[in-house]
Amino acid sequence: MHLLRTGLAIGIAVAGLGCASAPPPTDQLASAEASMRAARELGAQHVPRAELHLRLAQEQVTEARKLAQNGDNEQAARLLNRAHADAELALALSRQATVHRDLEAVSGPRAAIQESPAPAVSAVR
Repeated sequence: MHLLRTGLAIGIAVAGLGCASAPPPTDQLASAEASMRAARELGAQHVPRAELHLRLAQEQVTEARKLAQNGDNEQAARLLNRAHADAELALALSRQATVHRDLEAVSGPRAAIQESPAPAVSAVR
């Protein structure tokens, strides 16, 4: 009888652990949305590659919200981490495009960035 009660108690405890869920991924959502907002402010929608990653981030955030509403917080958190990475890439690509435009404005459209020549190598005998 004692063994039966112990087994039942362990079974209930294990079942309770199986029902436990991860906390809502609010930090990941805020981080992804902040990066997306920064990318938009920098003009990611006007840079084709950046716009692609911004769109991917938005789709991932939308899907993650659905997952979180259905209680799948772990999967939502993973998807939000991907969304954050895509938004950060969109931001970096937007910054790169801005720097490139600024450089062309200063240097002229035909100017090229020239590397400094390699130092001469002298033979030592």
